[in-house]
Amino acid sequence: MGSSPEKSRRCSAKRLALLTALAVAAAWFPTGDSSGQISSSQTIKIASTTYTGKRDNIWEMLLNSLEIRLKRRCELVKADDVNAVVAMLKARQVQFVYLTPIDYLQAKRQAGVEGLAVQVLPDGKPGYYAVLVSKKSSGIQTLEQARGKSLGFVARDSVSGFKVQAYAFLKEQKQPASSFFSQVVFAGTHHKVVQGLLKGEFEVGATNTKDLKNSCKILGLAPEEFTIVWQIGFIPESIFAARQDLAPDLKSSFANALFSLNQEKNLLKALNLGGYAKLEEADFTLIKELDAFLQKNQLNY
Repeated sequence: MGSSPEKSRRCSAKRLALLTALAVAAAWFPTGDSSGQISSSQTIKIASTTYTGKRDNIWEMLLNSLEIRLKRRCELVKADDVNAVVAMLKARQVQFVYLTPIDYLQAKRQAGVEGLAVQVLPDGKPGYYAVLVSKKSSGIQTLEQARGKSLGFVARDSVSGFKVQAYAFLKEQKQPASSFFSQVVFAGTHHKVVQGLLKGEFEVGATNTKDLKNSCKILGLAPEEFTIVWQIGFIPESIFAARQDLAPDLKSSFANALFSLNQEKNLLKALNLGGYAKLEEADFTLIKELDAFLQKNQLNY
């Protein structure tokens, strides 16, 4: 027995819906070559010291978006420190790296990586400022007024919450921070620096403008409740860089894939980013100074 016209129309509609769904899936999750298979040699590997070994939602969205544009698998590789990253680059185990600015400078010096793109924050800036801050109600408004008070750093391995500030005291004030302040402590994180200021554990805190804003948001505070006592210098956001011996077309394809994300406003909002931009040498002035200093000197505070 033949099917009724109504049943045929329903079947056709279902087939059309299925084909449409398959087309959308193919667009968002491409399989690479025409055979539908992707060999391991096609996988793009990205090493990072900030990757903990688990692809969270942020990394998942970013990597999926890159895979769509590059039509190649993108895999994150965990690195314990920048020395491990340099070793991977020299062994040609990874093609790209995602690094903090000071780690990028070391990788550039030791492995010749080429910077491709720097992250841009939601405010449109490719970085933030290292600062010393006080609680507004304390009345401490200038660095001179902070003299003899107590200071809370983040941790000894923090660039924007310790190293930049400690270096700035040696360079600009000609003395270690411990001589300028009556007491110096380490809070542990940027968030705990802000909390410490609120609780009165110390009177001045070392952090950066990005983490100050983020901490205030978490704590339900307004950044205006704090006073920037000393704005020290600009620090670029994290950087994507390429292994120096990669084919130029692969480098440009990867960079262009990152730059194309600037048009995806919903994705950027989910990633809490403003996009990606080309590196500007002027933005690295402070970090280059710090990097050069640390190669020859111990950072006394």
